[in-house]
Amino acid sequence: MLEHRWLFRDTASKKGRNIIITPQTSDFKFISAGRIILDATIGSALGQNEGAETVLIVLHGSGTISVSGRRFDVNRFDGVYVPRGEEFMVQSSGELDILEASAPTSQSFPASFVRYTDIADAEDYHLEVGAEPYYRDIWKVLADNVEGSRLLAGITMSRPGNWTSWPPHEHAATQEELYLYFDMPRPGFGTQYIYTDLGAPELVAPVHSDDAVTIVEGYHPNVAAPGFPMNFVWVLCSLEEETYRKLGGVNIQPGFEMETGLR
Repeated sequence: MLEHRWLFRDTASKKGRNIIITPQTSDFKFISAGRIILDATIGSALGQNEGAETVLIVLHGSGTISVSGRRFDVNRFDGVYVPRGEEFMVQSSGELDILEASAPTSQSFPASFVRYTDIADAEDYHLEVGAEPYYRDIWKVLADNVEGSRLLAGITMSRPGNWTSWPPHEHAATQEELYLYFDMPRPGFGTQYIYTDLGAPELVAPVHSDDAVTIVEGYHPNVAAPGFPMNFVWVLCSLEEETYRKLGGVNIQPGFEMETGLR
């Protein structure tokens, strides 16, 4: 399989709203994703995903997101759920960087806004997972706190040099998944694995901030270079509406059974 269908480099190379990853450019069946990047030269972006629900996660900066007649003041790591087919407007007087992801659905749910400050220390939404050398912090931003059809989204941040998505697990029968890496300063890097057979992996590649990987099958652990973190936003998409819209339920690679790490 061609690498570019698994790995997308530098998704932040253009300003404005740019959808880069789709079922036409990747092996995803449902997820489409990209970036909304605003600054002093481009202060707004209008979006609409016909027939699809959308999740927006703020990576950096601040601004406003307007949807369904409501206006949300957003900051770093805040999340917004956009109902099926609704138009949304993103604006900023400074800099604003957002991950956008969408998936088709036949259902409609209300627009929702989740402030990171409300979940940062909440027991059910901030998870301290694993132990050295595979400890990480996970925040469930748009999860069971928000009504939706297919999509879940959150943030994973590792300690320097640690593994995440450990133990190796897969969920090809229930969900596809996007990882978008951020705040991984060079010369540091992470290494992402995707494999059904470790002897012939589909992907083993260094990844940096703004790179993304698409996961439709296979185990997918990753590891940070010593002295540097492994940080990414994850978007999970149920292969059936509502049925698999949940965390957990993964298959651990035989021989690596231990505390389940979710992401």
